[in-house]
Amino acid sequence: MLTAADADPVLFHRARADGTDGGRILLTCEHGGRAIPSALADLGIPAAEMDRHIAWDIGAMALSLALMHRVSGRLVAQHYSRLVIDCNRGPVSPDLVPDVSDGTHIPANKGISQAGIDARMAAIHAPFHARIAAEIRHQRPALLVSIHSFTPVMAGVSRPMHAGFLANRMPAVSDRFMASFARHAPELTVAQNAPYAVDDISDFTVPVHGEANRLPHVLVEVRNDQLRDEQGIERWADLLALAIHDVETNP
Repeated sequence: MLTAADADPVLFHRARADGTDGGRILLTCEHGGRAIPSALADLGIPAAEMDRHIAWDIGAMALSLALMHRVSGRLVAQHYSRLVIDCNRGPVSPDLVPDVSDGTHIPANKGISQAGIDARMAAIHAPFHARIAAEIRHQRPALLVSIHSFTPVMAGVSRPMHAGFLANRMPAVSDRFMASFARHAPELTVAQNAPYAVDDISDFTVPVHGEANRLPHVLVEVRNDQLRDEQGIERWADLLALAIHDVETNP
């Protein structure tokens, strides 16, 4: 699937290149990139579609990097578009390789064979999650935070919340994030398990790396109109860093 001309699917960063930071916070960004492997050309869609939320989580990568520096953490991020393969979906998810996304048809994904899906899994999905697993084994983090963004309107339905904090079987950290935002940013509308809910079919990072390891975790969703400029990125990085600090100081 990937050639020598294609970029590595895994982007890894740490706050201090010499490794002197504690690395207690592990961040992931499953939808941070919007690259397409050269073998798939343009997926059969206009270039403008790759600017939309269907291709990536707008602002999520910039937010992840800004937050990483604030918490002296580590970051494992994905380079390729979720339209190629969604790295927060498991093998049985119907959205793993979407042929339609928010009304846009993806010709390269229509009728894709299992062999085609397996090739994308092996080239992109598997290395990404292998790196997350390796980072957890190398130095077990105190907290796993998965960073995402969401569109203000989906399928004609408005989403009024500015952010959501998601969990399934282990809601303790999402509870703490809700409390932190109520204290530090009461003017914002935040929600728990909205605009999405986490489960074993629709999600991968939380059940596989968080729950299976009994690792404290939260999936963060920030409405992408909050992340359109540097000021918004910095504000949300500050707020999330405060929430992480609150979790660390009140375990």
